Amino acid sequence: MIRKIGIYTYVFLITATSISSDKHIKAGKEQERSRDALKQNVLHKLMPFSLTGLEALEKALYCWEDALTAFSSTLGNDTLALPSKADAAFTHDVQELLDMGYQIQSHAELLFLDQHSVLFRNDSEESLDKPSNFGTRLFGFRDKADAASSPESFESARDGVADLREFEEFSELFPHFEKQKLYHAALKQYEDKGIPCRRLHTELVKCGSDVEYLAKVYCLRQAYTKLFNLPTATAYIVDVGRQVISDLIMYADRDPKDYLMYYERMMEFLQEPRNHSIMEEELTTRGVKCMNFYDVLIDFILLDAFEDVEKPPSSVKAIIQNRWVSASFRETAIGTTLWSVLAGKRKMLKYDQGFLAHFYSISEQISPMFIWGFLGSEESLRSTCQYFKEQVIEFLVDIFNFFKVRYTTVDDLAVDILREMKLRVDNINQRLSLEGC
Repeated sequence: MIRKIGIYTYVFLITATSISSDKHIKAGKEQERSRDALKQNVLHKLMPFSLTGLEALEKALYCWEDALTAFSSTLGNDTLALPSKADAAFTHDVQELLDMGYQIQSHAELLFLDQHSVLFRNDSEESLDKPSNFGTRLFGFRDKADAASSPESFESARDGVADLREFEEFSELFPHFEKQKLYHAALKQYEDKGIPCRRLHTELVKCGSDVEYLAKVYCLRQAYTKLFNLPTATAYIVDVGRQVISDLIMYADRDPKDYLMYYERMMEFLQEPRNHSIMEEELTTRGVKCMNFYDVLIDFILLDAFEDVEKPPSSVKAIIQNRWVSASFRETAIGTTLWSVLAGKRKMLKYDQGFLAHFYSISEQISPMFIWGFLGSEESLRSTCQYFKEQVIEFLVDIFNFFKVRYTTVDDLAVDILREMKLRVDNINQRLSLEGC
């Protein structure tokens, strides 16, 4: 579900302004203009209450979504136990509550925001006195007594609900109102079987709820799988990893030779099918739920690395804060400390030539540079490293955004992801070229 709080006012202003302009152009008579002005006055008095109600409903839906997610995750902690009938019934009832809430929200938007609403009609259009069948269309019954005795009422409600996405005006302004088939399929997957994920980054990527985040992760996994089935896309992504990081290393006045050597060894490891089971075994023990580009490189490697930089080991932090020694000495000491940490981790590995071993070899080459870049005393390096991080985060925000990418089909989403990736890579390359790299 997309967070709409704050856009209701925007939608209303666009629609009201458009309708008002059309009326004044066509009016032609002072009496009609007077009636229009009176109606606009009433409209502006009414809308604050309408918008407040819509936003309150939106907040309630978020809270209920989070409540359902929390309850479901609690049940999921015991993987050997099946939920009781009461637990299953509660989950189903909350989901029905959410569905009914979505329907109320849809109808409220039609009543208060749609340009065909009676609030925006002129007197020549359909009479305002015509009885409304809103209650019957929404709930599928005429009174509360019928609701208790009609098990079909909920299904009737679904059948009778109008969809805002049918209106081109909203589709053009807000792409997420279009039919996002892939996203809806992901929501169904979440409801039926759940969507495993190592960590939730809901706030980081600016999703409205954990459910939205998980559903989009499910879609992104499919899109990345599609990309890596395309040779040209695969070659581009592999080259990005090679080129961007080596350029950052050179910008920091270091030799990227060793990094490039270990990077190529990692690529050779990944290209060998028999190594995939080793990789899956190693990463599963680290909590990775899916052997996918998003889960491994973005979630497990990049996002964890950004957090590690913000909270470095105490030994590294002590070195950085020691102003009694020179910057070059501190930088060398950081490298020595990190290599020692990684050497200790190597000893714990089951496979000395597995995925994690190759990953540690790459980390030995780039971690000292990034730690010093983010936390050291070189302002230009810190600024460039920070820019790199910002571009990665902004890329993630974009691919989780209905306004930026299409959650319609796997192919559409894959195309849009690659486009957004190229945009961010170009930004980084331009920054490095301006810095003289």
